[in-house]
Amino acid sequence: MGVGKSKEPATSSRKGEIDLSLFKARVDRVNVSGLGRTHDDYVQRAIKSLFTATSFQDVIVETTNVKDNLMQLGIFKNLKIHIDTSKGEGATKNGYEVTFQGNELSRITGSIGTELGQNDGAATAELTSPNIFGRGERLSLNYSYSFVRSSVLNLRFTKPYLHTAVGDYSPETSIAVFKHSSPSPWSKFRTDETGVLLDFSFALPFGLSNSLQYEIGTKEIFALDKHTPFFVRENCGPKLAAIIRYIGVYEGRDSNVFPTNGIFVRTTSELMGSSLTQFGVVKSEVHAEINMPLFAGISLQLCGRLGMLLNDKRKEAISINQLFFPGGPQSLRGFEIAGACPYRDGVAAGCQSYWASGIHVWSPLPFSRYFGGFGDLFRTHLFYNFGTCNTFTTDKLRSTAGAGLAVRIGQKARIEFNYCQPLSFELGDRIKRGFQFGIGYEFI
Repeated sequence: MGVGKSKEPATSSRKGEIDLSLFKARVDRVNVSGLGRTHDDYVQRAIKSLFTATSFQDVIVETTNVKDNLMQLGIFKNLKIHIDTSKGEGATKNGYEVTFQGNELSRITGSIGTELGQNDGAATAELTSPNIFGRGERLSLNYSYSFVRSSVLNLRFTKPYLHTAVGDYSPETSIAVFKHSSPSPWSKFRTDETGVLLDFSFALPFGLSNSLQYEIGTKEIFALDKHTPFFVRENCGPKLAAIIRYIGVYEGRDSNVFPTNGIFVRTTSELMGSSLTQFGVVKSEVHAEINMPLFAGISLQLCGRLGMLLNDKRKEAISINQLFFPGGPQSLRGFEIAGACPYRDGVAAGCQSYWASGIHVWSPLPFSRYFGGFGDLFRTHLFYNFGTCNTFTTDKLRSTAGAGLAVRIGQKARIEFNYCQPLSFELGDRIKRGFQFGIGYEFI
């Protein structure tokens, strides 16, 4: 990296330190090399902030920001930065020239790996063709098969609009053809879904991301075995399904896995029907979380989740795969998965509404500072979970208290080993006293 000399003298705030903000500077020219099939206008918006720099410190900061912006375009494999004094025609006093040297992604990329779900893990394989038409378009084929024998096959085409006048809001459209299969062993049925999904996503200020979706396809319910009750079998067979969906997420936490400060809110609302234009079922679910630091690395977490399902009986009946099944290590600890809802004929019958809350006191391991970064992977917590279903009062309240150890996996998921003591439950609930294992990315 070459650095030119400013005409102004430098002063330092402390001995040996130079305040780069005292060096006047501006960017005369920006070069982006390595572009083959990418159109120039797709990268121009990403680099425009460099021309607002008024000091050499601004140049350094904005260069780093622009590099991040360019990598987010999804066209480069890697980028190198070179800063030098401006020379030749058009050069100005205190002017600099910034060059980004990059390598475009190949025509086809692939990956094989694993991903974590809610109390589940899956093996995944993906093929992607990035930057098809030169403005970030990509076509991807994804397949995953999980431990609980659910499978997902997606073929998706995505078109971003980062180069347009509304690029600051990260707008993106996509169309996907999908085939999903997911078993529900607690109710002894399996749901197969095949269809097309249209999605328009965008971001708003203050960390609010939004997604508007329209899904059309077929959903077919199968009995898992010969012991599946008749009331479940009544729902079996193929049905046309149309869904209008909104997903909104506000992320204000300092960490996705072990937050100590900040707020997180996720809401999902669906309008469902059995034809293209007739909708008779409304389903909504909200998850919220507040984190507050206390002292010595200890933090308090308050979280809750609420779900509601309504239908117009003249238009649509509610199918069993649309119901809620609260209970389990991600919702009400101390209960089996789907163990905190009504049961019928020996299987979970689901519910049309529920609410669940949790109070946690999180703490790092004692002497964790002596283990370096390894100690940051672990947290202990005391918790109290409570909630119920088919009512928004405290009638038939389920509750559990306990303590546990959590282990961070990557930047999105964690494993919990908890000792649970159910305090209140209803006759027929499937409780889980003692140790309970949970893995996932969103807990109450």
